[in-house]
Amino acid sequence: MIRTMAGVVLAVLASWGPLDGQTADGRPAFEAASVKPAPPPVNGVDYSMRGGPGTDDPGQITYPRTWLGTLLTMAYGVHFDQIVGPDWIHTEAYSIVAKIPPNTTKDQFNLMLQNLLAERFHLTLHHETREFQVYSLLVAKGGPKMKPSSPDADAPPASPDQHRLDSKGFPVLPPGRAAVYMNRSGMVVSTHRQTVAEFAEWLAPMVNMSNGDGIVRGSPPAPHVIDKTGLTGKYDFTLEFAGSAFPANSPEGISDNDSPGPTLFVALEKHLGLKLEQGKAGLDVLVIDHVDKVPTEN
Repeated sequence: MIRTMAGVVLAVLASWGPLDGQTADGRPAFEAASVKPAPPPVNGVDYSMRGGPGTDDPGQITYPRTWLGTLLTMAYGVHFDQIVGPDWIHTEAYSIVAKIPPNTTKDQFNLMLQNLLAERFHLTLHHETREFQVYSLLVAKGGPKMKPSSPDADAPPASPDQHRLDSKGFPVLPPGRAAVYMNRSGMVVSTHRQTVAEFAEWLAPMVNMSNGDGIVRGSPPAPHVIDKTGLTGKYDFTLEFAGSAFPANSPEGISDNDSPGPTLFVALEKHLGLKLEQGKAGLDVLVIDHVDKVPTEN
């Protein structure tokens, strides 16, 4: 049985702070935004983040319970281990709702989020380059094997309460998305109209779940995966591989009758014509110079 690893929830907050779509110096900004310390969590409530460009709610983001560390990874496209700052940025929770101008791109949205952090938390930071262990995603010998997406495949995203399935029994995804599932023999990654660069971002946590030799396991941070394929198209594919989704001694563990899939490394090369190579690279690091724990009023 296939199960999704993340839920979706819509939370509505009031009290909007006035923003006019640009900051005073002309930088992109949300039309309006509410930023508040989040109340204590309630058992049984799903606090998933929702909305933004490329989702089924592009005109609004609703983050019922999130952290500054998480917002920084989104705004600047970095991992948690690329942020140097006070420990509380990963423990103090905030509720954020913001209205997004029409036709906002993902890059513009990221700038809006950066500006929101600067305005409401008085965030200032500087950039440094530091060396990290990385995996480079490359085209394997023989070339890529992924199926290019159809040019007319940009169907409107399904709403969260719809459960449309494709011919293989996987949920139909909106363009540019990937989803991770678990079955009795391992992990499944399904993509729709996704670039290889976007797929590389999804690969990082999957590397930690695979049983392949030489793969780093354990708790986050996940290893860095850098796209070096040079591929610029969009692709649809489903990739199955062995993983640590279920411990061997759990009630749902792999039985003698189950057939574990190949390791992630093997599956990438065999089914997608891609490969991962381990090495080192200099990556951007955000060093926080100042940030307020309590945001300015809405």
